[in-house]
Amino acid sequence: MILSWSLLLIALGAALIHAFFIARMRSVTKSSAAYPEADHSQSGISVIVCAKNEAERLDVLIPLILNQNYPCFELLIVDDHSSDRTQEVLTYWKKIDSRVQCVKFDRKNEAVQGKKAALSYGINRAKYELLLLTDADCTPGSEHWISAMTTPFVYGKSIVLGYGAYLKQPGILNALIRFETSLTAGLYLGRALSGRPYMGVGRNLAYRKDFFYTQNGFKSHEHIPSGDDDLLINHGANAVDTAVVIEPKAYTWSAPKESWWSLIRQKRRHQSTAHYYRKSTKLMLGLYSGSLMLFYTCVVTLGILLAWNSAIFQAVLVLLFLRSAYLIGQMASLFRRLQTADLLPWIPLLEPLLICLQLFIFVWNRFSKPIHWN
Repeated sequence: MILSWSLLLIALGAALIHAFFIARMRSVTKSSAAYPEADHSQSGISVIVCAKNEAERLDVLIPLILNQNYPCFELLIVDDHSSDRTQEVLTYWKKIDSRVQCVKFDRKNEAVQGKKAALSYGINRAKYELLLLTDADCTPGSEHWISAMTTPFVYGKSIVLGYGAYLKQPGILNALIRFETSLTAGLYLGRALSGRPYMGVGRNLAYRKDFFYTQNGFKSHEHIPSGDDDLLINHGANAVDTAVVIEPKAYTWSAPKESWWSLIRQKRRHQSTAHYYRKSTKLMLGLYSGSLMLFYTCVVTLGILLAWNSAIFQAVLVLLFLRSAYLIGQMASLFRRLQTADLLPWIPLLEPLLICLQLFIFVWNRFSKPIHWN
């Protein structure tokens, strides 16, 4: 009996710690006011896309970028060892519009993992000092994407964090991907708004060239396949230089993974960067994920040990209900802002499923390391 009550109290404490982080996510909807309109006539932008065997997606993305309502920009596409029709597609679009610039990255550098070598190559050859990054499988949320994402530069910022959303499709896999993406956005955008930026996503990220060079590029983590976005921000961003843009017109949209294996492969790469975060970030993320893991461990243990009609078992059910109601209520405004409000009723199912997936990937990464970015 003492053990059961102790586990219940531990679960309650873990739930309160996690509730603190969830409450902080609401700052994304409370504080992320749009920047005032600014004069961009003197601000040239290099939009950089690294592509590896993305011919069909580039045929969709390029005209959408060229249709942006922005006075001065180049679209610089880095072809990273493609073996499909990528060069044919790039040659076609370059003839149509001189703003399309193509560089073929065909060097091999075993010391630099993932797309970091190709991205560094592109940054070094970018025409402008202001850089806006996205991926070949993304599309801008509006024709004002470049303008919205780069306005903070006019006000002296060096880093702009945006939101990369995933398209809604049928099925539990799609729901899980969009749920995890919304949670992650709530964390990193909320922390940035409170003056403690710790990551960004390469699907929608902007920074000045001098910020990149001040960090010596990706040198400190060039040997791992991920981190071209989150580790760069984690190691060099601060409250003064970092801005958050969370307007729907500034979103990018991507088609999500369509198989569990492709999602696991992607998340294995992402999870491999955690070891290289700053100590303060690792502590924060450890408290967040640890409290969640501890809560469910205690609840599952109590569910196994106790009879369904015992007082403690009933208390566990009450705790589960109250916690689920709290999560849905707290996340409602954030998920509406991120256009994932349809997921709110499914949080009690999606959260434990996500924990199981992350735990599986964590264990797998202990025994083997991911090495490819695409």
